[in-house]
Amino acid sequence: MPGKSRSPVLHLVVCGAEPAAGLAPFVAACQELSWEVHVIAAPDATAAIDRATLADLTRHPVHEEEQPETLYPLPPADAYAVAPASFDLVNKWAYGLNDNLALRLLNEATAVGLPVLVVPAPEPALARHPAFLESLTRLRHWGVTVTGPAEAADEVGEPFPWHTAEQVVSAWTRFARVPAQAGAGRAHRADDLALRSG
Repeated sequence: MPGKSRSPVLHLVVCGAEPAAGLAPFVAACQELSWEVHVIAAPDATAAIDRATLADLTRHPVHEEEQPETLYPLPPADAYAVAPASFDLVNKWAYGLNDNLALRLLNEATAVGLPVLVVPAPEPALARHPAFLESLTRLRHWGVTVTGPAEAADEVGEPFPWHTAEQVVSAWTRFARVPAQAGAGRAHRADDLALRSG
């Protein structure tokens, strides 16, 4: 029906960093903003996430490298979030490596200009590594929204910025209404959808 819309689709890439334990409230917040969330686990995330809980919450299986696409097809994404994003994934992505499902999807999203949010969560000893900081700069240059902290927390400790990530997704929401009849041919202009970082 003309004028009918469906929920926009968020592909949420998860790495094995410690903040992954707090993922469920972020997923729920995105759902409250009317996003349909599909979780994609990077290879290092298998021990850091509760797949059963996330599957129940999203009503979709957690997608992993070894799953045949025919059994668990992913719908086309309207946007991507990478939270938490590990040192390894950020560096590989910034240099176009394509050796797992998460990276293949992120490289495709970057190539076509979909809005992408990344919340870095490196190990504290690696947070100021020059290669990592250079990778974040490359991602920003490509239009990826990078939120903090990109450096190690201070002695008091800073909470992982889930709230900031929610604000970015909220800002995308007003641009993300998608016609229900749209299929493979639907496209989004990057300048309308992407929230660019400074």
